[in-house]
Amino acid sequence: MMKSVLFSLLLSLPANAAIPAEFQQLFDRAHYQQLLADLAAQPNARQDPDLMLLQVRTLIQQQFREEANTLLNELVTEHPEHSGILTQAALNKLALANSGSVFNARKRASDALELLHKAVLLEPTNFQAQQALISFYQTAPANAGGSKELAAERAELLSQIDSTQGVLAKVTIAANETRLSDALQLLEQQLNLNPNNTDLLLRKAALLVQQRAFLVAQETYMQALPLLTEPLQQQSTQFQIGRLAVFSGKHQVAGIAALENYLDFYQNSQQPRLHRAKLRLAQLYINEGEVDKAKALYAEVAKFNSDEQDFLEARDELARALGYIADPAQ
Repeated sequence: MMKSVLFSLLLSLPANAAIPAEFQQLFDRAHYQQLLADLAAQPNARQDPDLMLLQVRTLIQQQFREEANTLLNELVTEHPEHSGILTQAALNKLALANSGSVFNARKRASDALELLHKAVLLEPTNFQAQQALISFYQTAPANAGGSKELAAERAELLSQIDSTQGVLAKVTIAANETRLSDALQLLEQQLNLNPNNTDLLLRKAALLVQQRAFLVAQETYMQALPLLTEPLQQQSTQFQIGRLAVFSGKHQVAGIAALENYLDFYQNSQQPRLHRAKLRLAQLYINEGEVDKAKALYAEVAKFNSDEQDFLEARDELARALGYIADPAQ
C-alpha cells in the first residue's frame, strides 16, 4: 500500500539555505548523533521551524519514527502554515501506517491526507507534497481515501504548474500500475526536451533497475552524476553506480571509484548503507584482482549483524569467493 509515497521518504532532501552550514553538513554526512546533540544545545531552536524540521529528519534517518511523529504533531500545532513540516508529518504518518496496526494505519493515513492537502494549498510548488498526494490517491485503497481518478486529475493540474513534475507524477502512476514501459516512454519524451534534467534521469535509472536492465541503469546514473549538486543525491548515485557494476559486470573501475568516494564521504558516520557499500566494493575488488583489499572489507562486513536476507546471501557469496566458505556446488 502506498509504496510510491514511502519512496518519497528516501529521496534526498535539498539543502535549506536557512539552516547553518555546519548543521546541514552534519546531516548530509550522516553524523546524526552529533547533529542531534548540537541541535539540543542550540538556544531557541524550538522557535526555528527549519531547525526543528532538520531534527525531525535526523530522527527519521535513524528509524525513530514514533519519536518523530510525536515531535511533528507538536510542530504542526506550533507552525501550522509551514508547508515543509506538514509534508514531513504526512510522510512519516504514512510510513508508520504501513508498519503499524490496521486501526492506527487508517487514522494515520487519513491524517496524512489532510496534511498533504494543507501543505499543497499553502505552497503549490511544494513538489514533494504534490507528488506524495498523487501517489496517495493512486495507491491507497478507496476506503482510506484513494482514488485513481483524483490522482490523474492532480497530475494534470501539476503539469500546469511545472511540466517536468507533471511528467514525473504520470510516470509514478504508470509505474504503480506496472506499466513500466509506458513510464519509461514518458520519461524519454521529456528527456528529449530536457536531456540534463536530473530528476528525470534519476527516475529513469530507478525504473530501469526495476526492470533489471542493470547496465542501462548504471550508465544513466553515470550520466546524471556530474550534473548533481546536492550531496545526498551525489552520494546515493555513487552507491548505485557501484552496486550496479557488480550486477552488470561493466564499468567496474568506475564502480570502484564511486564506492570508494561514497565510503570516504560517510566515514565514521551512521549511514545505514555503509555495510552494503563495503560488501559491493569488496566484490568489485575481487573482480579486479585486489584480493587483499577485498579481504580487509570482508573482515568488516563479517562483523555486521543483519537480518536482511539479500545482504546475508551476498556476504556468503563474497566469503565463498575469498575461500572462507566451501562452495556447495563443488
